[in-house]
Amino acid sequence: MIGTLASLDEALLENARLMEDLLQQQRYDEALLCMDDRQALIGCLVQLAKDDPSQQHGISTLAARVSIQEESMTALATHHHQAIFKQLAQVGRASKAEQAYRVNSKEF
Repeated sequence: MIGTLASLDEALLENARLMEDLLQQQRYDEALLCMDDRQALIGCLVQLAKDDPSQQHGISTLAARVSIQEESMTALATHHHQAIFKQLAQVGRASKAEQAYRVNSKEF
């Protein structure tokens, strides 16, 4: 378990980099696992805040940076979601066109 503020900071930063790389490479299953890891890291941050109130200022600063990272990653994930949806819509249209072609070709 990661217990120091500096190690949490580094782990969260590395996690954000990895998740961005995975999304750019369209490796979505791995990105989902990375999101699970991120939730665990944030849980460690919350636990550290409970266990060591003397680090409150540093924890607040890190939490603010993590919040900004989350906004950026949400925008990136939304972009990929939209791209996937467009691809699926094209597949659906192609499938409908193929079905129409088969029906029409049987008529002739």
